[in-house]
Amino acid sequence: MHPPHSAAVISSPKPPRSPRSQPWKDQRHKQILNAAFDEFAERGYETTRLEDVAKRAGIAKGTIYLYFKNKELLFRAVLRDQITHVLRDFAEYAENSSSSSEDLLREFLVRQYSELVANAKARSIIRLLISESHKFPQLAEIYYNDIVLPGLSTIRHILEKNAGAGELTSRELTEFPQILIAPGILAVLWSLIFGDRHPLDLETYRQAHLQFVLSGLRGRTGPATAEEFGGSREDS
Repeated sequence: MHPPHSAAVISSPKPPRSPRSQPWKDQRHKQILNAAFDEFAERGYETTRLEDVAKRAGIAKGTIYLYFKNKELLFRAVLRDQITHVLRDFAEYAENSSSSSEDLLREFLVRQYSELVANAKARSIIRLLISESHKFPQLAEIYYNDIVLPGLSTIRHILEKNAGAGELTSRELTEFPQILIAPGILAVLWSLIFGDRHPLDLETYRQAHLQFVLSGLRGRTGPATAEEFGGSREDS
């Protein structure tokens, strides 16, 4: 006769092994991205190897493949870590903001300078694209899809936000929003080419860019007020 089953004789399944904590995973992921950026900046895309990134990050050679299967995916992750989040955060802000188109456009340009033009890491990525995208056109496509298209879409949204009220309306600019950000791109190229030899005063340059854009959109001439720059020149 079989003994009656009881909790004492029924073996419980072994508890699953505790997974690594999410903060630890995030920290390791960030280590890899930082190391990858340094490798891309120093070596360029073509000569950077995943094993070199792993070595710089202080992890085993095979560990990096648990996070990134190939170099292209790693480059895209670096791009998102350095730049994409800036545009995503602002797009969410603009979508939910009750601010006018003019205020949003001003804020967009301010962020363009602080987060992109004055960001040495963002400039390094653009340098890499300029030097190597002819060999690896997929890099330019990644940048176009992850950075350029969302940025242009956000500017169009800003220009159309209050179009019904007749604010900042321009069919040409809605079609070609690149015109509005072109001076910022020029500032990046200027810095890459001339560096510290012939530096731009980025703050004064930014103010001139804002005045040019706002005056043009309003169809007026003359200097913009200090309030249009988000404060006085001394406070900027």
